[in-house]
Amino acid sequence: MGSKPQEFVFVDGPALARGSSAHSRKIRSALIRRRVSEKQTNYRREEAAKREKLIEQRKVQGEHHQHAFNKLCPCRREFQGSGSDQTQMSHRTLTSIWPAFRQSNYAGSCYQAWILPSSRNKLLVYSTLWAASCHRDVLRISYGAPDPALETKEQLYYKGLVLSTLHSHVADYTNETWRDSVIMSVLYLAVNEHVKGKVTRDASPFTPPFVDLQSLSFYGSREYHNMHWTFIQTLLDRLGGIHSIRMYGLGWLLSIGDLMFAAHSLTKPHYPLVDVQGKLYNLSSPLHAFGIAPKQPSLPGSGFRELLSLTPPVKEKIVNAFVHLGEYSNVIQSFSNRHLDASTLDLIGDVRNQVHHDLFSLPDEHSPTDCIIDQPNNPGDSSQSLEIYHACRLSALLYALHVTFPVPKSAALRAVIIPQLNEKLHDVSQKMSTTLLLWCTTVTAIATEGMIQRQSLVQLTNKVRLDLQIHHLSHTVEILHSFTWADIACLDGLYRLWDEIMRLVIESVAIG
Repeated sequence: MGSKPQEFVFVDGPALARGSSAHSRKIRSALIRRRVSEKQTNYRREEAAKREKLIEQRKVQGEHHQHAFNKLCPCRREFQGSGSDQTQMSHRTLTSIWPAFRQSNYAGSCYQAWILPSSRNKLLVYSTLWAASCHRDVLRISYGAPDPALETKEQLYYKGLVLSTLHSHVADYTNETWRDSVIMSVLYLAVNEHVKGKVTRDASPFTPPFVDLQSLSFYGSREYHNMHWTFIQTLLDRLGGIHSIRMYGLGWLLSIGDLMFAAHSLTKPHYPLVDVQGKLYNLSSPLHAFGIAPKQPSLPGSGFRELLSLTPPVKEKIVNAFVHLGEYSNVIQSFSNRHLDASTLDLIGDVRNQVHHDLFSLPDEHSPTDCIIDQPNNPGDSSQSLEIYHACRLSALLYALHVTFPVPKSAALRAVIIPQLNEKLHDVSQKMSTTLLLWCTTVTAIATEGMIQRQSLVQLTNKVRLDLQIHHLSHTVEILHSFTWADIACLDGLYRLWDEIMRLVIESVAIG
């Protein structure tokens, strides 16, 4: 005679019999679904309330600043009909453009530093209004009507004011009153002069988080106006570099503009990275900056220390740049599905900038060997170490531009990097198979989805994993985490790659 099933009694709820009957399972499922639904509803309600509060705060702040902005700007008096448009541009700047770059009162601080002092220097206001007008046009092209109205009278008027005022005062670049406003004005001209197309992201095998952080999706693939960009470099070289800039936020804006240019053009940054106060960045390593204790058996980025075991080894400072890229991948994985406050988002952006400034500044194929290889007392053959380093650097660049510093126009960069990398990886594979090579081939193979190099890199990845006696996907993922790897951005591409590898295995067995 069977014992009576034990019952679970919920306060103000039904009694559920333990067992496997369809009826009890149905009741439990209904309760679970209801509880999940309630949690989701409460979460959405809380998030909506937070958004409304933030919008209201920005609206009040924007209206206050906008009123002062309009009083300072003479555009209404000098140009009939421009008042409404100028109001829209100032409002867009204060509540949309500046907060998109940084959130922790960056907009308010820019207003205090750039707009309030403009009673003697209108170039700052003119430049800001023209840049905001360009920003509006890009949005119209990207998300507006099929044939939006561009190059309006107002925009041409703002640009005319910028150019005429700049022409009158460019010779005063050594004068502290005009120096920073001249730099800002020319920076805006460099970034916005060639903007005509839509803001879209190229199709990519990767699915990175934080794509809009610090306006990377909007400005990350701009074609800068060469004359204006070169002029800024010439001007700052004469003034003593980026540290000669005194205005709040301008040095930071220029240095991240330089970083975005380096990413898009596959060149090295021209300026050091500075914060909004103009001081050199000196952040701790990514994991330490966020107090993250990794859960993986191997520390993120630790696999790159394989470069220190080469004969001769790669310089430790270079290896640390790769290690920090691995740590930053762990950071974005940890924070990707969480609600984050303004200061945390700003810190993620700042750490990202520092990690990638170091990465983009690494020696390339044109750099002297002694900049890469640590061989003070060993002048022997370093060709193999160099070969592995260059393959690792290009793989890290490819990964970064798609995952950790995800520029919107990535297809053209893949077309440049992958042919070089394909050749280097095949050359290295003739001499060795290591976990570092497995990471390089895996990242590159994922990136080649839809390209002619795909098949050869799938075959190469399969060869390396067999050489290392790796037969399970979970083992592969564990190894990839020891280098630089974010599941949220890479796993879907890895699954597709692994499916192709398994088909290769099945075909080889069938043929055999």
